[in-house]
Amino acid sequence: MPQFRLNSAEDFEKFYQLYLYAFNALDEPSRRKYFFERCQHGLIYGIKQGEKLTSGLYSLPFRVDFHGTKYLMNGIGDVATAPESARQGGASTLLQAALNEMSANKVTLSYLAPFSFKYYRRFGYEQVFNHLQYSLNNKNIPAFRPRVNQGHVTRGKMKDHLPEIVQMYERTAKNGLMGGLLRDMWWWDYLPLKNKWLTGVYYDEQEQVSGYVIYELTQEQLVVKEMIYATNTAFEHLLSFIFNHKNSVRKFIFDSPDPTYHGSLLSEPYVLDARVVPYMMVRIVDIKDFLLRYPYVKKDFEPFAFGIEDQNLPQNSGLWELSSKKGMVKVNKLSDLAADYPEKITIQELTKALFGTEKMKTIIMEGKADLSFETATLLDDILVNEPPKLVDYF
Repeated sequence: MPQFRLNSAEDFEKFYQLYLYAFNALDEPSRRKYFFERCQHGLIYGIKQGEKLTSGLYSLPFRVDFHGTKYLMNGIGDVATAPESARQGGASTLLQAALNEMSANKVTLSYLAPFSFKYYRRFGYEQVFNHLQYSLNNKNIPAFRPRVNQGHVTRGKMKDHLPEIVQMYERTAKNGLMGGLLRDMWWWDYLPLKNKWLTGVYYDEQEQVSGYVIYELTQEQLVVKEMIYATNTAFEHLLSFIFNHKNSVRKFIFDSPDPTYHGSLLSEPYVLDARVVPYMMVRIVDIKDFLLRYPYVKKDFEPFAFGIEDQNLPQNSGLWELSSKKGMVKVNKLSDLAADYPEKITIQELTKALFGTEKMKTIIMEGKADLSFETATLLDDILVNEPPKLVDYF
């Protein structure tokens, strides 16, 4: 077993107790249930001093779809250190160990939700995913009815509608996601185990599932967590269903993984508050695999080279050459050294460009990469130019 890996039920219990203390969480039956469900499906890392666990984290194996290309991805979470062991490098040691094991296992990507963006940038992670959060008071809800009065919405707990929701999600995923999870069944079962989420499922006139909304309801507000629909009619029925709660709550929040502003859908957008919320970070673990299978927007481009600097995974560092002819991509590592090459970029800044979060020209204009304007133009011409989207959180 790789160094620092924990496997026993006793060690999982120690990790749980550390997690409770570090995050000031209550030991509740429901929390214990979903926490240990994660442990059963994840890789757990820890550092002990004697019999005491002083630092821990998990690494959850997932699969993601990036514009039709499927990659292995490990999600990092519950990074915790006991206060008496703070600033001793425990969490850093475990994170590097997790990255090393991912690399050895040919895992291409890693995602995480940061407590500090600055801290995780030290390990090659970069802020890539953003959410756009819309807030609307109930008094400003517009009068809204579906234009086509066909089909119906059925309401219930998420766990009771899993078969329909899974079916709809998988139909959507077949068309390609933008960095989102290809959810395994254990993860589907886990989501209602952790969250008290409700659902509205839209059935069309043939009683076929054509959309769903997942939401959280409290006395004060309704928060839309996810909405997927196959037709405009499904969208209108689901939106009408949500707005019909206007006499029950004071505020509606739509937590959208699409960072593009869509407030203009309202006739009076001033009544809508919209703010961009930084979401998850991404780490490219295997740059060669990511570049080789990347969904380039052009099938043909001449060879060009640039240097990549990666302080934590040196196998990614070096001078790399890219080319493509009739969709056959070639990725060659010309040298292990990138420091002396005039055109170079860190793995973090390259990640933003590869994921479509930021244009390469913007990155070089901000002084964050030593690339020529010509190389930046070449990359912008072949890379995905849509922002990535991620709903899940771990």
